[in-house]
Amino acid sequence: MTTSETPAGTQGAPGPSPRLRELGFFVGAWEAPGVFHETPFGPRKDIEMRVTGEAVDGGHWVLVRTEELPTPENPAPLSAHYLWGYDVAADEFVADWFDSNGGRAVQRSKGWEGDVFVLEGTMTMAGNSVPLRDTFTRKGPDAYHHIGEIDLGNGWIPVDEEQAVRAKG
Repeated sequence: MTTSETPAGTQGAPGPSPRLRELGFFVGAWEAPGVFHETPFGPRKDIEMRVTGEAVDGGHWVLVRTEELPTPENPAPLSAHYLWGYDVAADEFVADWFDSNGGRAVQRSKGWEGDVFVLEGTMTMAGNSVPLRDTFTRKGPDAYHHIGEIDLGNGWIPVDEEQAVRAKG
């Protein structure tokens, strides 16, 4: 078993790892305005994003959905699904995601270090794979800063960046 724990001598389905509580911060609805930075893949553009997180499958996973809203600056908005969990054997968080451009990624994290949660791994799109890092910095109980970065061989460059606040109501 890699995503949950069952105490020795018990029967039945395993319960979620207690470490999954650390992802509880992301559960809920968020408004996340931000920017896609200029990269070799495209020009800079402002984005308006909605993010929702929910515990699923008996609390073993957190499903995070991101949805950019169409604007004049962003007529082809991106959406993505992230599935986050915890691998007990490896003692690390796992994240797999898929987006509306056909991109996908596999990432890992040791968890929160203070108010910073970093996922690192590999993103694949159109047959090419690159190192990917997503850094989330808590700015209190109802806000966080996110920056997504890739390494094309010359160090990390920013791709997207958002200031998320928990949606009211």
